[in-house]
Amino acid sequence: MRKIQIVTRGAAAAALVMAGSLSLAPAGQATGAAVTVPTGQNLESVSVDDGAGVINEQRLRDALEEIDFNEPTKVAIYTREGKYSDNINTETLKYARDVHPEWISQKEEDYGDYWADGIFIITLSIEGERTGQVGTYYGEDRKVSTSQMETIHEAGFADFKVARWTDGVIEIADQGARIMNRPWYLSPGLWWTTAIGGGGGLLIWWAALAMRASRRKNFASAFEKGRNHLTNVTLDLQSTELAARTLPTGSRHAADLERRFADFMAKYRVSFEAQQELEAADKKLRSSSKGVNRAEVFSSTAANLDATDDAIIAAAALYTRSASWEDAWRAQTAPLLEDLAELPELTSDSAQGTEPARAALDSFGHSAKQRVEQIGTDLKSETIDVDTALDQLAELRQELTEKLEVLSAAQIEAFAKTKDEKEDMRRQMAKARDKRDSVHAGGSILDVTGSAGFFWRVNAYNIGYNSGVDAVKSSRQAASSSSSGISSGYSGGGGSFSGAGGSSRF
Repeated sequence: MRKIQIVTRGAAAAALVMAGSLSLAPAGQATGAAVTVPTGQNLESVSVDDGAGVINEQRLRDALEEIDFNEPTKVAIYTREGKYSDNINTETLKYARDVHPEWISQKEEDYGDYWADGIFIITLSIEGERTGQVGTYYGEDRKVSTSQMETIHEAGFADFKVARWTDGVIEIADQGARIMNRPWYLSPGLWWTTAIGGGGGLLIWWAALAMRASRRKNFASAFEKGRNHLTNVTLDLQSTELAARTLPTGSRHAADLERRFADFMAKYRVSFEAQQELEAADKKLRSSSKGVNRAEVFSSTAANLDATDDAIIAAAALYTRSASWEDAWRAQTAPLLEDLAELPELTSDSAQGTEPARAALDSFGHSAKQRVEQIGTDLKSETIDVDTALDQLAELRQELTEKLEVLSAAQIEAFAKTKDEKEDMRRQMAKARDKRDSVHAGGSILDVTGSAGFFWRVNAYNIGYNSGVDAVKSSRQAASSSSSGISSGYSGGGGSFSGAGGSSRF
């Protein structure tokens, strides 16, 4: 019954697609019927053999339950600790024969040479902290082309590169579900051919709808963030004004905040007016790139105001030694302590040539925590004043920044092979370091008064480095795009096995 229903809807979809000259304005309902084909989830079973111990099984199962497969499918997940020399196609076959013979076709005519009908196997072989191989294997009624298999594997690469193993497997399962047994009328190639052949109006109309919907979503997200920040500013407005009046003269840090407060009220009024205008924005503006840009500018400005008033209130508490001064000091040390807490993961990279830079960072991490504690002790006993404490804290953050700069040079040298690759990585890391859409609220005086990128945060470093690595890998893949990244075949024990599937490296 289900197959008949799909064919019927498919025929209806095809009729509408081929009639690309349909009038766009009144066709909204008809085109919706053409592209909406409910198929159910079709997940027959899930087996998880987590030999590597890296999968959150419950989260994986919950996610798979939400994925729609085009036909009833049995999903099998197998993870293992492997070596670079492993042929994981063969390793998967050996494991299936030993532990899961039901993964292999039991049909007499197949002689055990194919995967069972309806099965989709994902093998994850982990060779290092963020390296390894992934393989996907298919029943003959589920097999895909080599290029489609590459697309399925690549869906998990971004997560695998940062050791988000469960997320990567989920992405591969989701991409596989979209591609395996995809109805012909949902094929991207068909849409492209239809567009060229005269049915482009429907495709363009559909793409325009999706783009406008995405812009409205981005508009709403940016506006909501900005409104929340501005609400905080409004609630703290009286406290901020009182705090600004108590800032001492003759202090460099207080003087920086006073200068910012001089523009604070003017920017607040402009932001308040911008909020009212954005609230009244019509659907057309919310769906436009201009509208999204205005919402993002509003959000960034409001976030900076929120951070500035927090810093002013914290500074007043520190300089006047009010009852909350210790909380204010904790807000000053929080960014550095967060960075120090993230150093162990950063220094765990084992790339050759980065050892001295990693050792220096590791040593700094231990000593810096003690120095932060000592600064706080001296400030509490009034052995040093607030300006001196902030200066010493700034020196520590600058020292961390300098050591990150040394590590970045070493990591770029270790990973990049050419001058162009090195430049790509430097560009990506500089972009992440200097990115300052807004300063996070929390009361850090140094973050508010410092210039963008003056202190290099560890999180921004990680984002920049990973972006640089991705940029280089993309360039390398583009350069070798003529050859497939899929390794197929079951050597060394596969015998005559010819099951569909293959593996690739990440």
